[in-house]
Amino acid sequence: MATFFGEVLPVISRAVEEDDDNDSESECFESRVTALWTRAAKHSMSESGEGKLSCEILIIAVGPAATGFVQTYVIHKNYEIIAGLFSGLHEDDINTLSQKTPTDKSCFLYRKKDCPKILVCQCNITVTPEQAFSFTEQIFPSINLEDAYVSILCSAHTSEYKADIPISDMEVPFLRSLRSTKYLGTPLAPYVDQPNIVTGLPAQCLSYCQVNKVIAVLYACYTDSIQVDSATMRCFLPLIQSTPIKDIVEKNPKADEMLRTIVDLHTKHNTLYL
Repeated sequence: MATFFGEVLPVISRAVEEDDDNDSESECFESRVTALWTRAAKHSMSESGEGKLSCEILIIAVGPAATGFVQTYVIHKNYEIIAGLFSGLHEDDINTLSQKTPTDKSCFLYRKKDCPKILVCQCNITVTPEQAFSFTEQIFPSINLEDAYVSILCSAHTSEYKADIPISDMEVPFLRSLRSTKYLGTPLAPYVDQPNIVTGLPAQCLSYCQVNKVIAVLYACYTDSIQVDSATMRCFLPLIQSTPIKDIVEKNPKADEMLRTIVDLHTKHNTLYL
């Protein structure tokens, strides 16, 4: 563009600059995870002397199947929320504390009231790879995992699984496992066969445990169901019968009813716009 004095100036669109800034800020907002701790949790951290929560068992449930299982069989009684992890929330987003609603975009950390060293993290949403690192950096440094047992639960579709035999010849759903080298026992499920991999938040959590020498086992449920169903959630049941988790679980007489409720909620949401 030529000015009155004749020199040539570059033409820069302010609108483009503003849009670029907004896009950059939006991407940063979407990938950043913020942890909000309750007053009780902060008090426990300050009393510990090291600014961390004491922990013997930490269960991390990722995805609707794993969170549905944990909601039904683990935290159905005598648990309290001590932290929330939020990312990418907008004013019109609908969120609940139940972690049963498919539209929830938040993760919650629970603590067993009569045994504060038992922690459960429920993450019902899909966490992007960009958010996964931020997630672990927000929550793990605040928990003393030195002598803890970490169990990571997740699910995936059988179409993503590669095996020597056809999936149709396998009993679906099925569990597969991965572990950190600090875990010296034998997992309750066979290891994930090569060349299969686990990605996203579950992989990030296990990687954190591996790097920081934490005892951890990851259990992935592979299912052929597109929607959440009772069979997929029940696939994790062996874990509460043999692992350290069995010592913290109280029987839930309404388990079947709760499973049906979770399935109905997801079914109604997925068919709402059909």
